[in-house]
Amino acid sequence: MKTITRIPSVDTPNLVVCEMIPHHAKGFAGFMTQPRYQRYTSVRLRTEADVKVFVARSISRQGDERRNVFHLAAEERSSGEAIGDGFIIAQQGQVYELGWGVHPAMWSMGFGREIGQALLGLSFERLKAKRVWCKIMCANVASSELAKRIGMRHEKPFADYPIGDGRIEAVDIYAMTSEEYFERAY
Repeated sequence: MKTITRIPSVDTPNLVVCEMIPHHAKGFAGFMTQPRYQRYTSVRLRTEADVKVFVARSISRQGDERRNVFHLAAEERSSGEAIGDGFIIAQQGQVYELGWGVHPAMWSMGFGREIGQALLGLSFERLKAKRVWCKIMCANVASSELAKRIGMRHEKPFADYPIGDGRIEAVDIYAMTSEEYFERAY
């Protein structure tokens, strides 16, 4: 099977979900450094400089055949600004972990759903995933509901899940198989 080193852009009704470019750092800094956004994230970028380093590091990995992490930007179609992000992390056995985020000013507007659906499509249709999963902090009710709305099923809870930087959180795991994805109604 051919190794995918770049992810194609996905057009949704209101967004373009695409590989990061330097321009996205400014939009990302506008939300990734906010405490409201960070409340439910594993990685917490503190400053605009931290965000620029994150974007530059992600861009430097594009095209690398050893790449197993795909960080994506969600650009609002009307403005071209990055208002959300997503990631796909390749694991063994054609299993992928997904994650998404949206600028807090854009919460409850349907953008998370568009990002989530784009990530599912990329994972199953382009990366040929057999299974995808995501971990959602139990307190993040909106993302749990979103996972269900895009067709993922609750698989199991973890009371003490290590999420990075020495932090432990209660999380719920949601998952979907390729069979479930391809049997869904359009």
